[in-house]
Amino acid sequence: MKKFLAIILSAGIALSMAACSSQPASNNSAVSSSLTGGGDGDAYKVSFICPNTSLSYWSDVREGLEQGAQEFGVELDFVGPSKIDTQQQIQMMEAAIANQADGIIVAALDGNAFAPVIDRAVDEGIPVICLDADSPNSKRSSFIGTENTEAGRVLGQSLIEAMNGEAKVGIITGALDSENVNQRVDGIEEAVAGEDSIEILAVESANTDLGQATQKAQAMMQAYPEMNAMLGTTSNDMIGAAQAIAEQGRTGEILLIGFDDLDQTLEMIRNGEIYGTIAQRPVNGGYLSVQYMVELLNGETIPERVDTGCVLVTKDNIDTYKTEG
Repeated sequence: MKKFLAIILSAGIALSMAACSSQPASNNSAVSSSLTGGGDGDAYKVSFICPNTSLSYWSDVREGLEQGAQEFGVELDFVGPSKIDTQQQIQMMEAAIANQADGIIVAALDGNAFAPVIDRAVDEGIPVICLDADSPNSKRSSFIGTENTEAGRVLGQSLIEAMNGEAKVGIITGALDSENVNQRVDGIEEAVAGEDSIEILAVESANTDLGQATQKAQAMMQAYPEMNAMLGTTSNDMIGAAQAIAEQGRTGEILLIGFDDLDQTLEMIRNGEIYGTIAQRPVNGGYLSVQYMVELLNGETIPERVDTGCVLVTKDNIDTYKTEG
């Protein structure tokens, strides 16, 4: 029997205040909004627990979620902190459980940290789908998103091809406790493992923060003057690196390949500041997660993993990549 209590905005705000009460004032406020997908009063209530509402990547995910909600008649609640805060995200998931959501979709950046709350939701009869970032040791029903190790291999192979198998490379990555970005680094390392003329000089975390990415790139260039390539595993990494390189008047000297297709990244590819980026399929992932949640709630069997794919974007395919694959 469907549950009729939706997550209300005030619950999200209250939890945001509680999570921030022991911290200095910051911009890490919670965002909560609902969309009713055209169904009747029996519409499924599904919550998406976003890790970072201020990042435009998640706006693309939201577009797909809302498309799915409209098509399948789902009442969608989109909540999340405005910057990565695992504990606040977990508190928002606990609120979704308390308010008896019919289903929960979550990007579990720290899979181990999320496993207990995911298991509790499932034990209380609320199915959980992980979107974009997985918690494989939990009771979640499915993971939908980029297979991150494979995406890292694509990133590493792209470096090999662009640099003709010779590079001294620095890697800027996201939070070190985020399983998805760690898998991307693993994939890069696997791709270049057999390349004697490619050396990984350093791997540094910038926590998906533009300012930190710029600082890390500056530090790398100072520490490793021989570095001639940089890779990023999250969306702001190579934007920050490109800015740091431009400040030193070295644009074009260090090859950059990043992750995600933010508008600023695409513009930097067009003007030659960034060589390329690995684009995910966030709209598709959002849509599929709603589709499969509805199927799950209707008693159907869904795939345990769904790979939404990725593609290297360069000047050569920047105008066509969204229709590739």
